[in-house]
Amino acid sequence: MLRRSSFAVAAALTTVALTTTAAVSFTGSDDATNGSTTAAEPAVQPTPVAITSAVVTDPDVRSASEKADAVLSDADYVTREGDLTVKDRKKLQAATKELRTMLDRARDAATTATGLRQNAAASRSTERASLAERAADASAAEASGTTDDAARDTAADATDPTNLAVAATDVTPLGGQQTESLPILATPLADSVESTAVAKEAEQAEKSADTEDAKAAAKSAAAAAPSADRIEKVTTSLQRLITKTDGDAVVSVDPGPTPEEIAAAKKAAEERREARAERKAERKAEVAREKAAARAKQMAKAAKSYGNGQIPSSVLCGLSFASGEKLRCDAAVALEDLNRAFRAKFGRSLDLTDGYRSYGEQVSVAASRGALAAVPGTSNHGLGQAVDLSGGIESFGSAEHAWMVAHAGKFGWKHPGWAQAGGSKPEAWHWEYGTKY
Repeated sequence: MLRRSSFAVAAALTTVALTTTAAVSFTGSDDATNGSTTAAEPAVQPTPVAITSAVVTDPDVRSASEKADAVLSDADYVTREGDLTVKDRKKLQAATKELRTMLDRARDAATTATGLRQNAAASRSTERASLAERAADASAAEASGTTDDAARDTAADATDPTNLAVAATDVTPLGGQQTESLPILATPLADSVESTAVAKEAEQAEKSADTEDAKAAAKSAAAAAPSADRIEKVTTSLQRLITKTDGDAVVSVDPGPTPEEIAAAKKAAEERREARAERKAERKAEVAREKAAARAKQMAKAAKSYGNGQIPSSVLCGLSFASGEKLRCDAAVALEDLNRAFRAKFGRSLDLTDGYRSYGEQVSVAASRGALAAVPGTSNHGLGQAVDLSGGIESFGSAEHAWMVAHAGKFGWKHPGWAQAGGSKPEAWHWEYGTKY
């Protein structure tokens, strides 16, 4: 019994060596490269699922999207800062919205495809157990019966004389050619290796299914996304619209004015203010003249009710350019207008030496001038309708006298025939308003 037991132990050791060598040959595992990996529990590294996205990985789509982003930036700036009409601004905003929506669809489709493929891979990974777990389960299920049968068979075979020497000494590892010809014995380790191979094939099939599902999901998402050509076409359309509505699609900023331009602008503004003030003053003066003319007309009518040289000062009007002198009010208003025209021509006012003469003043003049003076009570000076002027006008042939001859009649003043150079009593200085002969 003792000897047979020794033979049985040696046979059992030989069987373990043979089955271990056969398992290594069958699985092709290499302990030198992965010391932690065993035939019973091979290390399985998960293969990452290839996630493809037309928007992310396709160079054409990525380039088209980048160009579109740049044009959208220009469109936003031109819409905000450009000098556009209301109609052009609305068209540009609509085209901008269209392109931005297209880019959002492209990116959303890529994100959706990636999520679908990742979810599919994760779902299948959670549904299946690892190879190591499956091998361990198979080994545990068949360990008791298989091990006993193999031990008994091996112990019986160990009585063969050819095996006794080997059992009595150390077991020598078998060579490669020898292991190839050996049959794989039905042992727990061999069964575990077989189960592992079957599980690996099943896992590869499931991975292929995962990849196909991910590819299908990516293909579906890519089909919903716009192509690079479509993005470029809409981008080009928006670029053309920017150019059409705002020149070269660049909002130009004019340089600041030079000091000379600033000074000229200030001067022009000042001149405009002065012109407005002058026009305002003219309108005001015109209104005042109209009111004065209406009042003068009433007062002139009142003055006519008085005799020559008898008109009271209350119904006579003074002159702005001749202090102390008065005329009938309508004559005074007309002489003011004539004086403004004369001043515009010669730069000075009329020089008036005599206006209204009372009856007493007529008597005094007649006494001093004799026949040259009118009979007291008959002079137009006594009616407030005659003036004597100097400052060049008193001389025939002077520029001032010639100007009076040409323009005084426009204002109702005239040089009577008897006072002209060929008249009965030539008086170049004597001018009358509204008189009839």
